[in-house]
Amino acid sequence: MGSTLVLQRAFSRVDSFTAPLLAAARRRVFARSAMIVRENPKSSRMASPPPQLLSVAPMMDWTDLHYRQLARLLSKNVWLYTEMVVDSTIIHNPDHDRFLWFPPEQHPISCQLGGSDPAKLAQAAAVVATYGYDEINLNCGCPSDRVAGAGCFGASLMLRPDTVAECCAAVSGAVDGTPVTVKCRIGVDDVDSYEALHRFIRTVSSQSPVKHFIIHARKCMLNGLSPLQNRTIPPLRYQWVWALKRDFPDLELSLNGGIITLEETIAALRMPSEIAPDGVSGVMIGRAAYNDPWNTLANADVAIWGADSNQFNSRREVLQEYAKYADDMIGRWSIKEDGHRYPSVRALIKPLLSMFHNAPRGKKWRAAVDGVLKTATSVSEVLDRTLDVLNPEVLDEPPPKLKAVEATVDTCIELLTHYAPEEIPPMPEWAEKRELPGEEAKEKDLASI
Repeated sequence: MGSTLVLQRAFSRVDSFTAPLLAAARRRVFARSAMIVRENPKSSRMASPPPQLLSVAPMMDWTDLHYRQLARLLSKNVWLYTEMVVDSTIIHNPDHDRFLWFPPEQHPISCQLGGSDPAKLAQAAAVVATYGYDEINLNCGCPSDRVAGAGCFGASLMLRPDTVAECCAAVSGAVDGTPVTVKCRIGVDDVDSYEALHRFIRTVSSQSPVKHFIIHARKCMLNGLSPLQNRTIPPLRYQWVWALKRDFPDLELSLNGGIITLEETIAALRMPSEIAPDGVSGVMIGRAAYNDPWNTLANADVAIWGADSNQFNSRREVLQEYAKYADDMIGRWSIKEDGHRYPSVRALIKPLLSMFHNAPRGKKWRAAVDGVLKTATSVSEVLDRTLDVLNPEVLDEPPPKLKAVEATVDTCIELLTHYAPEEIPPMPEWAEKRELPGEEAKEKDLASI
């Protein structure tokens, strides 16, 4: 109000020559000040969220608000994760809605935090909790130098399990009952023995309230490999995750890495009856859920959770429902003087571009979308002007059914076992005594690996 009053007084003192020009400027200033972001009511945690049998991995630049809305339309039960939000971003940027707000239909949802300072993480988590997230996850697995290099968090935190425990305890103490979880790798650089992984899990779970770990079953190379290479070159060791389940039967463990279909998800959930006494609690799928969301998620409610039906019967229905959300979101955060709206139509269309992955005329549709984005003012308009490029049978076909479930599951179990041919590692001798090794034993073990 103070700045507006100053402007009004300044405008009142101009002469008749400049009055019309300044009047136009005043209208622009007042128009911008009136474009206040709409109220974004915060949500509340789910009273009884579904079991985390399947989740979509947090992916920087990919699992944003808009992709999550599409994923939620495809499955009402799949757990969604935000992109990693760095603690300092929340602390120093007062516009929390842009990073943390989500519509209530996106439950169940977890917010992934990045950081390594317990006090800062606790401060950030207190803000996150006000938005009603069902879970807060600490990133201990990202190999990107955008994360591991600056601030020493992400996968590099696995080298400091005591710090991770302190961080998780601080986060838990700052929130009102919101579960705290950890996403990690099975090792980092040369610290890649099962004993080191066992110690990490035991330290964090015994010194903090964390009871759920999402484990990418590859080690991370902080130097020498890109994030893409870190997702493909280090070998998968699924058996280590089942060994952890044997050694920590009271913990929930979700398996991440190399699993890209619902059939493989079911295989992973059933694997304990084949090769280990107890199974993982869930499976996390990464880029497959973004690159091919329809085939990955559209049948998840029926296939994974045993629902009677899925939410929508066709891609067309999903797109129509998403367009309602998207058109309402255009310009929600800001409208610049040049008319650019944030989020823009282009940003809101982005998650849809993979809905016709490998479908007939899918590439032609994406090209058509790119052509109309220059002039379209809404997502509905983009769809109205481009969907006729696609065959009606593609638009209206139902969610894909599982492929010969039992045979496929058997094949997938063989495939998953092939990725990790070594036997399940034994429990470390010091762990059998149900006590953590002392500092001398730690140094000896680290020296041996």
